[in-house]
This record gives sequence, C-alpha cells and structure tokens, in this order.
Amino acid sequence: MSRSTDNGAAGTSVSRRDILRLGAAAGMGALGLGLTTATGGTAVAADTGLEVLTSENFNVGISRATGGIYQFSNPTDTAYLTNYVLNPQLRPGFDINDSRWFGDIVLTVNDAARVTSLSDDIRTVTRSGDEVKVVYSGTAANTYGIRGFDLTLSYKLSGASALDWTITLTNTSGTQLEVQDLGIPMLMNSWWDGGNQTGIYEQNVARHSFVAKHGSYVYWQRPNGVGPYLVMVPQDGTSLEFRDKARTAEGPFGEVDPSWEGLIQFNVHSKTLQTARAGKIGGYLPATSVTLAAGASQSYRFTFRWARSYPDLRDVLYDAGVVDAVSLPGMTIPQDQTATLAVRAKGGIQSVVGEDGKGVTVTARGSANGYALYTLSFAQPGPANVVVRHAGGRESVLQYNSIKPIEQLIDAHAQFLVDHQQARNTGHGYEGAFLQWDMSRQYLITWHNYPGGGWKQWMAGGSDDLGLSPAVFLTEKNLQKPSQAQITAVDYYLTHFIWGYLQSQTDSSGNRTYRVYHWYDGTDGAGPGTADGKATWRVMNYPHVWNTYFNMYRIAKTYPAITTALTADQYLMRAYNTMRAYFLHPNVGTLDDASRTMGSMGESTMPDIVAALRTEKHTTQADELDGYIKAKAGAMLSRPYPFASEMSIDTTAFETTYTLAKRYGNDAMVKKTTLASLAARGTQPLWYYYGSDNRHMGESWWNLGYETQLGAWQQQDYLLNYSPSAAGLDTDTVLRSTYGAYLGGWANINSGQISSAAANIGAASWQYQSEKGAGEGTWSFMPLINNWWAWSGEADLGFWGGLRTACVHVVDDGIVGLYAYGGTVSLTDGAYVITPKDGVRKRLAVHPAQKFALELVAARYTRAQIATGLGDIRLWLENVTSGSYSPTISLRNLPSGTYKVSVDGAAASATFTSDGKSASVRLQNLSGTTASVRIYR
Repeated sequence: MSRSTDNGAAGTSVSRRDILRLGAAAGMGALGLGLTTATGGTAVAADTGLEVLTSENFNVGISRATGGIYQFSNPTDTAYLTNYVLNPQLRPGFDINDSRWFGDIVLTVNDAARVTSLSDDIRTVTRSGDEVKVVYSGTAANTYGIRGFDLTLSYKLSGASALDWTITLTNTSGTQLEVQDLGIPMLMNSWWDGGNQTGIYEQNVARHSFVAKHGSYVYWQRPNGVGPYLVMVPQDGTSLEFRDKARTAEGPFGEVDPSWEGLIQFNVHSKTLQTARAGKIGGYLPATSVTLAAGASQSYRFTFRWARSYPDLRDVLYDAGVVDAVSLPGMTIPQDQTATLAVRAKGGIQSVVGEDGKGVTVTARGSANGYALYTLSFAQPGPANVVVRHAGGRESVLQYNSIKPIEQLIDAHAQFLVDHQQARNTGHGYEGAFLQWDMSRQYLITWHNYPGGGWKQWMAGGSDDLGLSPAVFLTEKNLQKPSQAQITAVDYYLTHFIWGYLQSQTDSSGNRTYRVYHWYDGTDGAGPGTADGKATWRVMNYPHVWNTYFNMYRIAKTYPAITTALTADQYLMRAYNTMRAYFLHPNVGTLDDASRTMGSMGESTMPDIVAALRTEKHTTQADELDGYIKAKAGAMLSRPYPFASEMSIDTTAFETTYTLAKRYGNDAMVKKTTLASLAARGTQPLWYYYGSDNRHMGESWWNLGYETQLGAWQQQDYLLNYSPSAAGLDTDTVLRSTYGAYLGGWANINSGQISSAAANIGAASWQYQSEKGAGEGTWSFMPLINNWWAWSGEADLGFWGGLRTACVHVVDDGIVGLYAYGGTVSLTDGAYVITPKDGVRKRLAVHPAQKFALELVAARYTRAQIATGLGDIRLWLENVTSGSYSPTISLRNLPSGTYKVSVDGAAASATFTSDGKSASVRLQNLSGTTASVRIYR
C-alpha cells in the first residue's frame, strides 16, 4: 500500500535554522517537521503488509509501506503477548505522513533536515532469509526527504537470542557531507489509558534509559514488572549522547498529560540538535557529528535482546559488550560513606576515572566474581561523573551525586522547617501552617505574597502533601531524636492551623466533624469561605493529619520529659477521629469514594493506629476502624491492578496496596505490588534515576519525588517479611533498588549543591528535573536551580518515608561479598561488627544471620556486635534526651529460647524469652549519655 507524499521542490536545501522555524510554526520544535499528509492532516490508512522476522524469541513486523516496525514482541511471552511498539492500529493519531514509527530516522546533514518518513518514493523493503532491509536510495521528491546519501536499515536475526539493527549511510553526493544529527525516535507502546489499568500494566511498556556514550543502553518492561524485558544496546563503537523529548504542544508527538510522555528520541550525533534544544532539553555529554568524504560510508549498530530478570539484564549487557556496573549502596553517596563500584566488560576494564574538579577519589580494590572493584569517595556535594574505560577505547559515563551525611541533612532540614517555613504572627487562617519555601526568591510563599502561577489554593493554602507533610516529617524525626523546640512548633501548627482552621468544621449540634478542609482559601474567620476552599473532598489530606497526631501520641508516650500540648491519649483519639472522618467522607463527585477504594499516601500506619487503640483499651474504636480498613481491602484487592490514583500510572497506591495485602494475607497481591514497584524504579547508574520511581508518564517526569523514599519503605518491609524468591526475585536486586531509593531522596535537601545561598541551606527541593530545560504548560511558573525545582513542594512526604525506612542492612552480596548498606561491617571472631551511618541509627538487619533484625525506641546505637549464631548480641547505645531514659529493643527472628540482658558489663539484670519470631526487652531508667547492652544466652 502506498503512502501519500507532501512533495517539495526536488534538490532544495533547507537550513537547520529554516527547518526549526518551520517546525516551530507547526508546533513540533526539534523533534519533527510537523508536516501533514497531502490531504491536510488526515491519518494514513492502516498498513497490513508486513515483512515478518520470526525466531524462538522474536516476532518483528516491518511495514512494506512505511519501513516502520509495527510489531515487536516475544513469542515466548504467552501470558501477555505484549507488542512493545505503537502502530497505526494502536495509535491512529500518529499515522501521519511525517511519521516517527520505530525504525524511522531523523537527520541533519549539512544543515538540512532529512527524515525517512518523507522519503516514501525512494524506499524499498526487501527480505532475504533472516534479514529485512529498508533502503533509501536516490533523491526523494520531498524537500525534507533523503537526498545526497543512501541510507540502509538492516534488521537481521542473530540466532534465537538477538536481533541486530544496522544503520548505514553512504555519501552519494560527490562532495563532503557532515552528519550533524542522527536521531532514532522510539515510538513505543507507552500511551497510558488511565481508564484501563489492566491494559497499562500488561500491554504498555515503560522505558529505562542510560545515555552514556558507548555504555548506553535502553530497556523496556511492562509496568507489572513481569519479564521478559526488551533491551537495546549499541554495538561496535556506536554510542548514544543525547536524549530528546517532544514536550507539550510540540506537534502531533508532543506530551499529552496524563497519557503520553511525548516522543523520545535517542541521538548518536547531536551537534545541531543540542544547540537547538538549549533551554528546552539539556545535554549531559558533548555533542558530536561525523564527516563523510564523497563515496564514504558510516555504519551504526544496535542489538536487541530479551532479559528474563534483573540479574539476567546485567548478563545481557555484558554479553552485548557494554559495561555492566553495580554500585553499592547506590548512586547518591553521603560524604561519610564510600561507594563500592563493581564493573565488568568484555575485554576487561582499562580504568575508572572521576570527573576533574569534583573531588572524586577512585581506589582500585582488585576483583571478585568476574567484576573489577573500586572504592569511590566524594569530597564535595553535588553531581559528579565517573568514566569507565574499557576495550577499544570505549567509555561509559556513570553519574553520581554526593550529599552531606544523612544525619546532618535530617537535622538541618528539621530546624529549617521550624525557623523558616512556619507561618507565625500572620493574623490569617494559615497561622501556624508550614508553607512552601522558594529557594529562587529565598522566602516563604504565603497566600498574601504568592508569586503567581499554578493553582494558588493548592500551592499556597498550607494543606495537602505540600503543607501537611512537613509536620509528619518533623514528628517522625522527633520520634528518633526529640527537640523540645521542634515539638512545640508542631503543637503550634496543630493548635492554630489544623484544629483552629482546617478541622474547625462542626455539625448542627456544634460537635467537631474532624473533616479536613481543602486548604486556606483566602478567607478568615468562621464563615463558610469559598465552596472550593472549605470543601472536604480532598481525602488525600487526611492521612497526613492523622499521622501527625499519631506521632505526637508516640512522642508523648516515649519521652515523658518532653512537654506537649495534649496528653498521649488525646493525640491518639484525634488520630482515630480523623481516620474515622476519612472513611465516613461523603461522595462529592470528585474522586468518588476515594477513601474507601483508592490508595492514599501515608495509609501504611493504619494497622499501627488500630494496634495502639487496642493497647490503650479503646477496643470499640479499634473495631470500628478495623471494619473500615477491611472493607477497603475488599474493594482494592479485588481489582487486578488497584494502583490508579489521580494519574494514569501512579506509584502512590503501592504503599496502601502492600499494607492491605500483607494485613489480610493476600500474598499474590503482595508479590504483584512488589514487582510493579521495582519495575517503576530505575536501575541505571544515574543518580536521578537509580531507585527513583517512574510515575505519571515516564522517566523524564518527577525524578526523585516523594514516592522515591515512600516506596522504599514498602519494598524494605517486603524484604524483611517475605522471601523474594517467591516472586522470582533475589535479595540483592530488591535491596539495591530499595537502598538506592532511600539514599536518592535525601539529595533533595540543600547543603549547597542546589543553592549556595546561606538562606537556603537546609531547605528542600520538590524534585529533580532530569530532562533539564525551562518548565512549560502546567509547571511553566516553576523556577529551577541547577535543574532542581526551587519550591519545596511535597518533598517532606518523601523524607517521612525515608525516616521510616532508615536501616543498616548487612548482606552477603553476590558480587562484592560481605557488605553493609548504610554502615560499615567486618566479620571478626565469629561476629558481625557494625557501625551505623544510615542517618537514624535505630534499625539493623543482618540477612546472613537468618534475616535477624532489631529496632530501638528512645535510644540510638553507635556500634553493634552480632554473633553469627545470634547467641550474643551487643549494642552500644546513645541517649537521645537529657536525663534518664528507658529504651526498648525489639528483636525479630531471634532463635527460640531464654536470653539474659546486662548493661555496662554488670551482672544480668533481666531475662526474656524469644518465640523465634519476635521478642522485646525494655531497659529501665538508664542514666548517662551512653550505655553498652549485652543480650546473650
């Protein structure tokens, strides 16, 4: 079937400047010309004629009419038979004359744009055995078609395991040609239909890319995390240097919120493109071009393979000839820790070199399990590249980020919230609220000094994740390390803003309803305000409020010397009433029944609050909440993919789904949630992707947002309570993802790497924008500083998740051996000797010792010594308050039996019994700043 063409004057050369002007006029920016069919934009008819390459693992269909790949699937994928690419049947709106099907090529040659999609008249598609060739030879009639060179695309099966793709340019012009840009659009099956969650998780694919010169690779997987994954790797010296993205309103392939991230294009050369996209999309690597003499040819080669699992993905990369890199504890490295980098590549590793001027020290450590090992240390905060050189002079560029020690970041940010982000003496309804800090202007954003842009009620109203999560973080921090001034600030917030404003609604009898208004809406006093501002449908607000009350209950119980405005029981009952109001919320047309059927951030504490009510003898209230929770579990767990929220693909419901599935013994949903959570997180050695979740529309959105650390909590809980092998996973894979996420989120706290201004030290950024460039559309008002969002936004919700996740994990890693995530470890005289550096120093898990774990309340530890057989456990404790303290030590997977407890070397002062699953001991009235505790048989 032939395609219509939009013919221009044959032989006319159009400069890159002209093509950008034409593209801008058509709304396509640099990713396409915005040209339509001859009939003015009508979609080209669906093409049914395909040349098909089939093997045991590949089913690839190439259109005879367009040269595009319309089918890319794995015949062994019998459960889903997912097509990894889009085609005219799946997305008719993309079937235009200037198409961007997988297999189209976009070039700039001698300042003229050239595209395969507008070269129909010189295209031939032929097949010979296991090879299909798409050849463009001659001079296309269209102004922007191929001319002056021949272009051959070869797709060839390489046995059953690989498909090789070769792109060859041959200069036929009789004179020298400079190929300034060579781009590969990747029109994958990633249009999210929010109304079809099963389709999203089983038929769509999500991208994880690593643009790093010769070490580049891209893999796509279903959002449900079930293999196989499609992997694309450059071959024979081919490299990737730039990733472009069609942004909002940039033509037919531009971003469409909330369904489409925008067309992604990977560039082998980008000399002109990077300049053209400056201010829109930023580059991380130098731009290149290639010059072809008359008659000369240049080939670029890629291979496609399938990976069955995450470990298999690493093997695929190695077998394909690129660097397989594993970095522990992640790609964001605190300055009081080092990174252990394990790398391997065919032909061996030649060198590992840190970026000049960034204070990176690289120390070779020999080899283990086929990997070359290096220790990396970072002397200054901020991003820093590490270049791995391997066979043939190839390079792979890893991107790290160095942060201050986590404990320093936590303390600095907590105090910053109290000193700079709480509204005081305002005379307005937002009195006491924690509001957003703007690092670009170095001031607190309030209703009355709002700089403009966005939705003011949400941005400046002091509620939702932006305004309610700072107190949740503060209270969680004060559970670990109390500060009277910080706790008093939280009480001020609860008294004035929450109780005095957001929860001030009463019923006809004058009783509090415990409903939470949206946010401050610009009105003061007891009047109804605007219907929008004083409405209560925003159910996502409620967990933040009840978690603040609940943490204040725990603070009052744990630290009786701390002064609080209410008693512990009063805080607990406010938490109960707030959760009750959440579930009794009326249907109001927006997010109907969301509290009963949709996951909200922070719901993981629901079982804990019910347990606390039972402990405090509030049995009726506990039973009531239990009923609501069980009903919600029934509604959510009955759906195959209960993750939808306000976005087409949303990771915020993982926490709730996991909590409910675990509570009610739904192991299948526990597995499904964990696989989906891991699939949403990057594994590439880039600090802004590694562990960061891909939500909404793809990896160019919202890097290191709050779900990065919030989701780390549920992954860690899974690791401690389930066997990863039951989900086809392994401890190393889950822990690398989890700890990478835990560390990555702390990069959003400014210690000078975001803004050097003294007024901003301790402030937080909402998230990092990896695509760089100015904002647009909904977020065009958001200022950027070094590509971090300048407003604090929802960051504190992530930090709350981080505090709940903080733990030292001792593992026998399959590559590097004995290792401690978040600390140091040595095996001495039959015992693990551990020094914590996780920032909280409250939790410890020793996976080789029967997954033994411990947690401290009312104290921290500075050192631990754990006998391999768990018969002798020693902890060196630190008092976190003044005066005496009574810490509790909870222990999991301690072998059954009776244990003795001694303090500071004295005779045993207590005994307790472990049932093999859990046990705890409380040490009464310890004095001084430190104590050593021994638990032994």
